[in-house]
Amino acid sequence: MNQQQIRDFFALNHTRPKKQLGQNFLVNPEVLKIILEAGELSDADTVIEIGAGLGCLTDVVARHAKRVIAIEVDELLYNVLASQFSTHSRVQLLNVDVLKLELNSLLSDGAGTVPTTFKIIANLPYSITTPILWKLLAHHKQIHSCVLMMQKEVAERIVAGPGGKDYGALTIGITYRAEAELIATLSPENFYPAPKVDSALLKLTMREKPKVAVKDEELFFKIVRTAFRTRRKMLKNALVRGRFASDEVLMTAFKELGIAPQRRAETLDITEFAAFANFLSHSL
Repeated sequence: MNQQQIRDFFALNHTRPKKQLGQNFLVNPEVLKIILEAGELSDADTVIEIGAGLGCLTDVVARHAKRVIAIEVDELLYNVLASQFSTHSRVQLLNVDVLKLELNSLLSDGAGTVPTTFKIIANLPYSITTPILWKLLAHHKQIHSCVLMMQKEVAERIVAGPGGKDYGALTIGITYRAEAELIATLSPENFYPAPKVDSALLKLTMREKPKVAVKDEELFFKIVRTAFRTRRKMLKNALVRGRFASDEVLMTAFKELGIAPQRRAETLDITEFAAFANFLSHSL
């Protein structure tokens, strides 16, 4: 659909796109081609589309995938999808909030056997991008890859390297489970209504094994979150406040690992955080 068609649709239904649901509809057909290419779809793939909207992407994906499970929380838009795809053998529609959805119910077929691959494609509501990301990462063993439209600022945080202001706990959390690739950046005029920020298309390919080996994942992530919670503080001071171990044990860890306690969290890469967590897991 182009911008005028979307305008006409909402005028006909005496309503407007819902800002609280992050409804910014893609109006540049060239971007659909980029999404499709990034998804590398085959007839062995089952695609879960989050936020199907008016079905433009759903229609394109259904031509290339084995099956599409299109999720749309807005009842008005869901009814449009139902009228368009109700007899389409490859499309299954769900009128549900993805954050309340038990994904395990979708990540296998009715017989309990897993199809070749599950892939996610989504134009994410920007206000809930992060919780959706964590939800998807929790199913890293079942999901092959994700092609996600999101706020450019969030995408830059995910692909950031150590040492910059964008690098943080989100970077490390996603890097641990997936390889991230920034596919494209998009200006607001690619959408209707135009968002106030630039957007980015990001691809996450789930790793067969985590990026680093850690003995205690809960401790590892707790250390990362604590370190970045006060990212301007020296690492030693931030971790002392986290009460992971005595001052003596912490200083021993710094010395043994060759990590200066005066460094800040944003200067450590994921391997250094893993080494620190592994050292402390032996000491606790």
